[in-house]
Amino acid sequence: MIFIKPWRCQICGETYFGSEAADRCPFCGADGENLKAAAHYLDYGVVEMSEQSRKDCLHALELENDNTVFYGKCAEAAENQVSESIFKRLKKQEAEHASLLEDMLGIETDELPDPDIPDNDYDRFEEANKHEKRAIDFYLKAARRAPELRVQQIFRALSDIEIEHLTMANSFKA
Repeated sequence: MIFIKPWRCQICGETYFGSEAADRCPFCGADGENLKAAAHYLDYGVVEMSEQSRKDCLHALELENDNTVFYGKCAEAAENQVSESIFKRLKKQEAEHASLLEDMLGIETDELPDPDIPDNDYDRFEEANKHEKRAIDFYLKAARRAPELRVQQIFRALSDIEIEHLTMANSFKA
């Protein structure tokens, strides 16, 4: 008999059910080391943070919302089911990141941007590269300057996830 138990991601807070922790959070993409038995999960809620960390989290929220709508539009315009499925997965993870940042900040996003996207999948993946590199560079800088351990943890995890997104975007150019 296989024993199924709940696991919670220490980054996004979502619950995963399985006999053991997954290699990556199926919701936000964080490394599996962040999946804890639900009984050991710590709910950080709104995070007390410095003015600089708050500005960095607000900027990160803008990046994540921008990436969410970018990948959504790319999925809608995808030229094949492989590209569509990749863009959909990236959209879901970026939306999860935005939700995490909203929770940390104690705010909700009202309006999402409406970006233009390239005309073909190859160029969409090229643009995805730029989106991911921009996020990675910012998250690494923000993690280094954040005095709060939770903010450092989140920015490092987001950077790792975006590196994986960058690898994916490079691997699946049409």
